Order: sequence, then structure tokens, then C-alpha cells
Amino acid sequence: MKKVRIITLSAILGILASACHMGRHSTIVETGNGRYLKIEYAGTIHFRYDGSGISSISRGGYIKYQNNDRKLEAHNDGHGGVAYELYDDGEQISYDRGGKEFIAEAVRVMLQKNHHPDWK
Repeated sequence: MKKVRIITLSAILGILASACHMGRHSTIVETGNGRYLKIEYAGTIHFRYDGSGISSISRGGYIKYQNNDRKLEAHNDGHGGVAYELYDDGEQISYDRGGKEFIAEAVRVMLQKNHHPDWK
């Protein structure tokens, strides 16, 4: 019985430690000269080696990027990939119609603005 309690306690502590890590969240905001930049993220973010996109986001993690009227939202798709939503002036844009370039531009800005240990 004592062994079961120790295993149960260990499992609960492991879950809590994991939940605390996933609960970490950061935001960067810059304004001035008619420019608004906001980067918000949680979890561990891995960028592609060439800086053209995001290769992975930890389960439960996400990144939200806004540069004036252009927005990018990315999260773990549950299958080891990254799901993107891209907007320009409130209208959703596709990966093929300017989205690929927008993602690369956003990644360059994000990497310049943050050197967080959860960004790799």
C-alpha cells in the first residue's frame, strides 16, 4: 500500500511539474512610430534551420505574432507538425498566396526580438 502511495504521489508531482512548464507564457510588445509589434508564446518552439518557419511546437504550446495588421498564429497540430493561421488586415491568407513569405518574415523578426531558452 505504501508503494502505491509513493507511485501515485510521484505521478501527481510529474503531472504538476509538466503543467507548470506548459503554463509558462511570455509576451513581447513594441510600439512607436506608427508600428505595433506583439509576440506571445508558450511552450518550446523549434525554428527551421534556415529561419523560414517553425519546425515544431511542444504539445499545448503556441505562438501568436502581430505586426501592425498582419497576424500569424501557430500551434502544435497534435500529429508532430505545426498548424498556421495567417491574416493580413483581418482577412485570412493562404500559405501559397503570400503566406510562405509572411511566415519567413515573421520568424526573422521573432528571432531578432527574443533569445528565450525555449526557442531553438
